[in-house]
Amino acid sequence: MPAILPSPLLQLLFLLAFSSSPAISDSEIVLESGYTVSTVLDCNKPLAVAGLPSSAAVNPFSILPRPRSRDLLLLDSSGSAFYSLAIPLSQDGDVRLFSGKGFPGFADGDPTDAMFKNPRSFAIDSKENIYVADRSNYAIRKISRSGMTTTIAGGYSKKTGHIDGPAQNASFSNDFELVYVPNICALMISDRGTRLIRQMDLKPEDCAHESQTGLGVTSVSVIAILCALCGIVLGFIARPFFTRNTGSLRQPLYQQDMETLPNQSEDTSSDGLLRHKKRSC
Repeated sequence: MPAILPSPLLQLLFLLAFSSSPAISDSEIVLESGYTVSTVLDCNKPLAVAGLPSSAAVNPFSILPRPRSRDLLLLDSSGSAFYSLAIPLSQDGDVRLFSGKGFPGFADGDPTDAMFKNPRSFAIDSKENIYVADRSNYAIRKISRSGMTTTIAGGYSKKTGHIDGPAQNASFSNDFELVYVPNICALMISDRGTRLIRQMDLKPEDCAHESQTGLGVTSVSVIAILCALCGIVLGFIARPFFTRNTGSLRQPLYQQDMETLPNQSEDTSSDGLLRHKKRSC
């Protein structure tokens, strides 16, 4: 059976269809000047890490600032560990093991005992509590500011799932991330493995209500001090005015008092009036 060859018309339409499609290289790029990129820490080189016996290989995966501290928190996902980096960053700067052992596992406790399993997402609240999406352990972990690690959701079933309810019974997929939302005092969880958006409410003491109240008290105190200072300044400015008015009022009253006293000696001099007033007293 002879092969069927495409007609010249079909070939022409085929070529026009591909030639009319826009090329990616023709897309417009708008470059904004004024920015500079520099390397402040090269993790390809050995780093002296406080808390480890020798130079460690750190693989940066994610980094976030701690709001109340002058350092950054770095997540090494492949090493299942967290490191604190002093600001400003430098090759010889202060690098410390914050939590984890450098290899995967599942254990709570203080920084030297805690273990994670390749986490890839974490969040920090206003009180510097750290929430870890420990996806390979199907759990959400919490690291307090003191460094103590606890499990606050999932992890007990040790398998994937999408169960809601009390945190002890909750389950997650092996591919989820989380973010802290201070306005609602909760963690929002993007559970990609189950295509769900989930919410985990935090305890009230985990959110920064106390710091906001303290800020309000401080503001009121500052306003009160400023008002007091303004009152003192206005008092010094107005003092000469009131002094002149007071002096001009006292003089006529004093003279009138002397003139109204009975003067039996009919002495009209000022000295006589004063002597008469003293005798009357």
